[in-house]
Amino acid sequence: MALATTSGFALSSNMANAFANKCSPPQTPVLAFYSKTSEDLLFNAQDPIEIMCQAGVRCVGLHWALCRNTLVTPFRQGEAEALPPDRFRIRVDTAGLLPGFYDIRVLLDSGTGAPIPGVCTFGYRVPEMPLANTRPADFKQFWDDAKAKLAKIPLDAQESEMVSYSGTQINQYNTQYAGLPGDYDPTGHVTNDVESCKVSFAGPDGGRVYAWLAKPKGKGPFPVMLVLPGAGFNARPRPLEHARHGYLALDVQIHGQDVDLPVPVYPKIPGYYSDWKYEPASAYYYYNIHMRVMQAVNYLASRSDADLTRLAAVGGSQGGRLSLVIAGLDPRIRAIVPCIAHNANVPYYKWSEACNGVIQQPDGKRSATGPKSDGMSLTGAPPVADTPEMRCLAYYDTMNFAPDIHCPVMMNAGLIDPVSPPSHVFGAYLRIASTDKSITPLPGLGHDWSSEFDRRAWRWLDKVWARQAAAQKQ
Repeated sequence: MALATTSGFALSSNMANAFANKCSPPQTPVLAFYSKTSEDLLFNAQDPIEIMCQAGVRCVGLHWALCRNTLVTPFRQGEAEALPPDRFRIRVDTAGLLPGFYDIRVLLDSGTGAPIPGVCTFGYRVPEMPLANTRPADFKQFWDDAKAKLAKIPLDAQESEMVSYSGTQINQYNTQYAGLPGDYDPTGHVTNDVESCKVSFAGPDGGRVYAWLAKPKGKGPFPVMLVLPGAGFNARPRPLEHARHGYLALDVQIHGQDVDLPVPVYPKIPGYYSDWKYEPASAYYYYNIHMRVMQAVNYLASRSDADLTRLAAVGGSQGGRLSLVIAGLDPRIRAIVPCIAHNANVPYYKWSEACNGVIQQPDGKRSATGPKSDGMSLTGAPPVADTPEMRCLAYYDTMNFAPDIHCPVMMNAGLIDPVSPPSHVFGAYLRIASTDKSITPLPGLGHDWSSEFDRRAWRWLDKVWARQAAAQKQ
């Protein structure tokens, strides 16, 4: 995951590096935003919307500019009302606001030279946000054909020798290698003794899929957790924290690379960051990514110590995206926790790029040299261009898997997340078919981890399994 932080995701998507407590940009520690009328900064009929900004430094004034989410050109701006405790009140008239998300971009005059920038994102009548319908008529058939191809590949699972971990060893591993604090959820421990090994199984392209397995010591069966990674070609950590919470957990390297190669050895595979192929749609890079995730579920299903009635998929960023995808593709997934899920609502993303002047050069590179717009002329769903790229991405837009998701879902969204903006994440959430779904807005958080969200997600999964077990007995 390309972040200026070493934070990890335990339940959602841990990373193979040391833990650090620096938050992801664009969070500005000296500026804190809140509202007295809406803690989560989602508003319905209030007029005006009132946002408070507390400055953490001496200051002179605050200028604000209002933009549609992820757009850089403001359609309204003004000076905030200054209050004695270095606090400012921003009033946003809702007349003319369209359903969706908005960014308040501020410049704090600290009286010492360059102003301090900050951003606050809020939602207005979000359930009414217009969404483009790009799901192809043959969407289900396309992915059913992929599953049929995968079914012809023998699993050929291989496992290394188990290694034991307990207590402080898990804490030390988390801090040094899994991007986590040593122990952020001690009341959630189910066991103090876990074991872990490397596994691999056949992939869709003639190669292997590699993963770390971790589980409580014993024969089980255990509840199961598929841990899906954030973006990037990086080593993966052993999911020891998941095993300590009682799960048989599998953390997958979805690029077909090994899980423990040193970072300089990992090659960037063409088609992931560049050299995209859009025709046919099955040539797109994520086709094999999705196949590897499906094969990971097949591997878990092959284990006698796995309780498939309690199979969860979790992940952050790309991992959040893939947990939504696999829940739409495989009904064996019984619950998902997609965090800061990437690549939803592609039409909005492409429209906002155009509003920001992004144009694609003949060599495929993008530059922000085109004309810019504030986007306020768009009152309905974003337009969808009839191009090979958009026709292909319709098969991979996370929003288009959502209508096939019927299991319980607990999501979150960082409201100032520049990688997975709320306009994207909520696009997928609103389309999810499950009646048992919730999303937690994270005001002031970017593309980052929340320990309290993780703790609540662990408890939520316990309740989901208890409800499902009770329903089976009736």
